[in-house]
Formats: sequence, structure tokens, C-alpha cells
Amino acid sequence: MSTRGTAEARPRYRRVADELTARLLDGDWPVGAMLPTETELCVIYGVSRHTVREALRLLEEDGLVARRQGSGTTVLAQRPAQRFVQDISSMGELLQYPEQTRLTVLRVREIAAEAETTQLLRCAEGEAWLQVEAIRRVRVTAAPLCFTTLLIRPEFLEALDDVGVQPGPVYSLIERRFGVRAATIEVDINAASIPSTQADILQVEPGAPALLIRRRYSDTAGRVLEVSDSAHPAARFTYRATLKRT
Repeated sequence: MSTRGTAEARPRYRRVADELTARLLDGDWPVGAMLPTETELCVIYGVSRHTVREALRLLEEDGLVARRQGSGTTVLAQRPAQRFVQDISSMGELLQYPEQTRLTVLRVREIAAEAETTQLLRCAEGEAWLQVEAIRRVRVTAAPLCFTTLLIRPEFLEALDDVGVQPGPVYSLIERRFGVRAATIEVDINAASIPSTQADILQVEPGAPALLIRRRYSDTAGRVLEVSDSAHPAARFTYRATLKRT
């Protein structure tokens, strides 16, 4: 089969995305520049607006551009970003991120548990909790790996002083400082979308597909110590498990 035949067999939006990627590699648009508008791209490539939007979606997933409604498409990079793949060979690796990632706390505030969260937190409505908003980055990348929202008990506030200073996830910092032990750790992984409140920080469109990982840590008495929700833009993070049959 000829090369041309193989190319023509690809979806039209993929061909447009590949051409735009090649032009970015050639330096046609530097970082920070704006791509032509969707209307202009329709004319340039002789395709529909739907095809152009799908092509731009692929570029966005590769970390090349950022799209903002009403503002156009901005070039973020001239080479596709590397997806972060976390290999899992034990349960311990599922519960925490590798050492090459770092958590940065953005905001801490006290909240009262609402009716819809009392079951999750195993607490009474109105009980005080600390809500911590943070981002996690891989050392070598600019775009955040995920946006994390933590709920921890107010008495564990000082453990946040160790974030970024002491190694390990937040629950282990709580264990180390306060002498408690997370005896049960529950992990839920779901498909989700990026809320508008997190989109700008994560450099994606509101509603972009995401991988949501929820971890709930409880002590031997069943008391919840911490709940974390981490929203990963779909193109930036993969869990890959290797399981050996015994």
C-alpha cells in the first residue's frame, strides 16, 4: 500500500492535526502566538468547523495548544508533551505518586461538612474540616499533572507545613507528625470532567475529560483522617498496572 493511500485512510481531522503539528515543529507559530481562527483553518484546509475543532482537540491533548472560548487558540509548545505514565506493581504504588512529582498548596480554608459529604467523611453535618486546594507537577513539565482537593481534620493542620519539605503523601505526613495510622485506604478511579474553577490552572478547557482519583484514609476505628480528590486532564496521566498470576 502506498504512503499516500495510508494517509488518505486516516480521518480528516487527524490529517489536519498532523499537518498543524508539523507546522508547529517547523516554527510557523512560536510559543505564545495565536493559531489562525477556526474559520481561517476551515478555509486553509477545506474542511468543516467540526473537523477543525476535532483537530485542535488532538493538539490540545498533546499539550501543544490551549483553547479559550472567545479568545482563540494559543500555542503552548512546539513539540507534543510527554504523557506521565505511572507503572503500578504493588498496592503501595497505587496509593501515592512517584518521587518525581511535587505537591504545591494553593489555598487552605475551614469548611463545614454539608449533608451530601457526611457519608463520605463519616461525620455529622456542620462538623469542621480543612479544605486544601493544591496542584501536583512533574519536575520536568510546566503544565500541572493534576488539581487536588484535600479534606483533612482541623487538628492535622500542622502536617501541611511538611508538604514539599518532608517526603511522602499528605496522609503519611499526618501519620508521622501525629502518631495516627491509616489502617484502611479506599481508592476510586472514575471518568470525570474538569470544572470551570480548575480549568485555568490546569490549562485546559472547562469540561475537558479527566481522570478523577479519590482516596479515603481511615484509622483502625473507621474515623476518616483524609479524603483527596485529584483531577488529571486525560491526556496527561495514565495508570499502567503489571499483574502477575500466582
